[in-house]
Amino acid sequence: MKRKVFSFNSELFMVTGIQKVFMDIHHAIYDEYEAKIVGTIPFSKVHKDLDIQRKDYIRFLNPFMFYKSIVILHQRKFLPVFWLLNHVLFQKISVVYIHHNLFNNLRLLSVMPKTVVAISDEGVRNLHEYFGVPMENIHKIYNCVDDVHPVKHNVYSGGIANILYPGRINDQKRQLMLVDMLKDKLTDKVKILFAGTGQDIDVLQDKIKDDTHFECLGYRSDIYALLQKYDFMMLFSGHEGLPISLIEANMLGVPAICSDVGGNCEIVENGSNGFVINKDDWKQLVNTLNSLPDISVKTYQEMSSISRKRYLKYFTFEIFKKHYLELLNKL
Repeated sequence: MKRKVFSFNSELFMVTGIQKVFMDIHHAIYDEYEAKIVGTIPFSKVHKDLDIQRKDYIRFLNPFMFYKSIVILHQRKFLPVFWLLNHVLFQKISVVYIHHNLFNNLRLLSVMPKTVVAISDEGVRNLHEYFGVPMENIHKIYNCVDDVHPVKHNVYSGGIANILYPGRINDQKRQLMLVDMLKDKLTDKVKILFAGTGQDIDVLQDKIKDDTHFECLGYRSDIYALLQKYDFMMLFSGHEGLPISLIEANMLGVPAICSDVGGNCEIVENGSNGFVINKDDWKQLVNTLNSLPDISVKTYQEMSSISRKRYLKYFTFEIFKKHYLELLNKL
């Protein structure tokens, strides 16, 4: 009889990198475990782009449903709940916590289980140095994206740099700050297109309405098609874990521009398959963006090729699946 594994998340009404990793883990373990998805909302409210099957979904109503199972937890705020289930109600749950980002708060309330997954080297350091998790309890497993086996990315022809900036429109991704800091500083050969929605989208649309250097595309489910259409990908967040959007760019062979936070530097190597810039160095960001149209076609194609090779070495679904099955099989 297969052991039960429940993947738990309370925000299945939206699609972010966390939900994408959540679904990747579910697909990776589905054949070897009795894998179910647990959310807090009715199935009718689950975002359709997550492609969750009705037969795989259970709405969380009874905490005793997890007895003697494995629970893969993606939100730190629920760690105390599962600690209580195990230590007060004796539910014998094997909790696997996925540490998606870097945190420096609520240390005392973050009751870490014995099995914790970090998605980057920075995540490992954050867990060990700030939260005090023993190194033997931390397992580093990179995020992944499924390979669509793209044709060689060959959009760029020099002269104009069209840059896609995907992600939720919020303080973390810093789209509003980016527009303020780049206003009137970009050449006419640079254009940034924002793909996504979020709490700040109305403000963003108002900020850029008369500026031809920026365009807001709104929520898009066709990110791969957009990445293959444009020349560069950009993510200049204030903090990150291991961004799926950068891995998607690698998979498609699209050079990226990103800030030096979280695991970004483990996906993008400065000067190799993109450009990594200090998150507070706006002058350097401006200089880098304005220099993109001067990159030769040959150099661009080399960067594209390196991006694709880096994806194949570290971030495929097959590598991801192997590591998660090895981890769960030890529990």
